[in-house]
Amino acid sequence: MKKKFLLIFVIFCIISCETTQDFKGEIIPDQKYIYSLLSSEKGQNQKVISYLNQMIEDGSSSHVYYLRANYLFESRQYIKANADIQQSLKSSPRDFEYILLAGQIALNLENYTRALNYFNLIKSNENKQTLVLFLLAEVSIKLNNYTSATYYLNQIRINELPRTDQIYFSILKNSCAVNRISNPTLINEIGQKNIQDIRLQRFYFENAMDYTSKYLYQNQLLQLINQYPYDPHLLRCWARFLNKINQFKIAELTYQKVANLFEHNDSLYLEIGKFYMDHRNYELALLYFNKIKPDLEFFIDVSFLKSKCYLYLGDKIRYKLMMDSAQLVLKNDGRFYQLKMKYFGISMDTNLVAKDSLMTIKP
Repeated sequence: MKKKFLLIFVIFCIISCETTQDFKGEIIPDQKYIYSLLSSEKGQNQKVISYLNQMIEDGSSSHVYYLRANYLFESRQYIKANADIQQSLKSSPRDFEYILLAGQIALNLENYTRALNYFNLIKSNENKQTLVLFLLAEVSIKLNNYTSATYYLNQIRINELPRTDQIYFSILKNSCAVNRISNPTLINEIGQKNIQDIRLQRFYFENAMDYTSKYLYQNQLLQLINQYPYDPHLLRCWARFLNKINQFKIAELTYQKVANLFEHNDSLYLEIGKFYMDHRNYELALLYFNKIKPDLEFFIDVSFLKSKCYLYLGDKIRYKLMMDSAQLVLKNDGRFYQLKMKYFGISMDTNLVAKDSLMTIKP
């Protein structure tokens, strides 16, 4: 449908079928050439995006922005795709296709709460119910809501699905059961036959590092990165792999590139901060920890790790302040008390609540 609309739009905009030049000096291709691009493989996506860039002006229809968002999404340029789909939603906030794409983009930007809100708006749609149920299940898993994920998966008729969807279903089911993929047979099946499916790629590369040879893993991942250089998830897995094989400097540069492909990502900042801590660069670790929003989901780990960074930097004053403030909020987390006592000693019990049997109290 999107291809037909774009073709009609191009025909309407171009007076002649011959190559012409617009008032900005940009060459607009003839309709036959654009039609061939629309019918070609995904490798031509960037060319289509370039021509759409020339067509779109202020006040362009919401559907033209949706078309460009779709092509940007397919080429995995998620930040740009999100900007376009938000432009579409301003004009048509109830359009099913717009909401579906906005949810998928939010999911890939790891903004899971926003993605869930979008998918909840369209979960009653019958035409694409299976797709929406899959997306609801996946985003629920990302939010650690395994009960809801299982509920959505149980509504899917597994016998009517194609093979790749059945594998995807098994992965999500497995994730609900043990909070991660632990089935080597399932992982190997993805790697051998279904590595091109975008849904399966993410799960494969996040879990296959311990189940396959480093040589095979590296070659598979690099081939896809060459095909999709803007995919932050593939690059994130590449950074982890580089770190594992002790290529720390390249891993650092890759992590920095990944950070630029997200609008804001607390879990990524936490991961990069831990990476720098592991390599004893505590100042850079603090730089990324400080980017994390004060959300209770990450507050425990971030406060604890930041306090350790201050300690290793020799800043005992900030270390103590961080520990004290964290203890006020996380009274039941014993890590803070233990670490504080380890480096500052046991404070004197002025009220003598805990009495030493060997101590003599003089009147």
